Amino acid sequence: MKSEYNLQIKFDKANNTFKPGDFVSGQVSLIFTDLQQKRLEIKQFIWKSEGTIISQNKETHKDLERMSSQLHPVLLHQLDGKLTTDNYILQEKNSFPFKYQLTPYQDRKILETYVGVYIAIQYSIEAELTLANGLKVTSIIPYFVYVPGQGNDRIKQTEKYPRVEHFLITPDKLLGNSSTMNKTQSAKFRINGQIDTTICLFQEDFHGYIIIQECDSEIRTIDIQFIRVEKLENNLGKISEATEIQLIQIVEGNATRGLELPFHMIFPKYFSCPNFQFREFSVDFEVNLVMILYDGFKVTLNFPLNIIRK
Repeated sequence: MKSEYNLQIKFDKANNTFKPGDFVSGQVSLIFTDLQQKRLEIKQFIWKSEGTIISQNKETHKDLERMSSQLHPVLLHQLDGKLTTDNYILQEKNSFPFKYQLTPYQDRKILETYVGVYIAIQYSIEAELTLANGLKVTSIIPYFVYVPGQGNDRIKQTEKYPRVEHFLITPDKLLGNSSTMNKTQSAKFRINGQIDTTICLFQEDFHGYIIIQECDSEIRTIDIQFIRVEKLENNLGKISEATEIQLIQIVEGNATRGLELPFHMIFPKYFSCPNFQFREFSVDFEVNLVMILYDGFKVTLNFPLNIIRK
């Protein structure tokens, strides 16, 4: 049955984006579907703001499902308040402001919004109207939280930005990899390049270059694969799962030998964030540089990343 009343939440800030310590403000409006009704009797009208870190998609992972009895949502932020103390709402005065400061819950800390496969961090505000007859009308909308400085605690004190990574790929360097050992015996190639920094600023692009100095076989494609590594651990077990966030093709076809081939990648909002570890949850990131030849041979080079936010 369709409700006779609707709630509409609107932030004062157009992009619904906040950082710890910011004041979150806006208004909640009650929309009357019956324009002839001038007054509505109510019991209470409140707002609730929450931020949580959760484990999700448990049914798709056997080990995670086994651990799930002790993997409960963890509150990072929680506040509530009243939108009005009156026991009625007039149609001509149907909007009510709210304002609160984005602060951590108890001794915990605010973490950046993140949507992963097995871990998610989410923030939302909910408005709840209880009518005089006890029925409730609710509305909830999410908002985005970014955290300046997040990720710095995952970097060693001896490491500094930028952390340039030079690489060289030859058959000899791949012989230690059992999955490529047999094929590399006859392969002949020499690839070098540079990752401009493996300590990355989330607001800036990831970039570098690759040079195919020598390759006997015809090249089919060269891609950058951006990977998340989600880890959960408690006394019932531990899981670590790497899943793809995005795949970007930087070369299609047989690249010219000796040519510097640049690559650039933007870190996607929501699906990535600065590295973090909190209680039993942690998320890190990696980049795979993947070259596939027409004969089926595949060369993959892995680079762990430390993503930070200024």
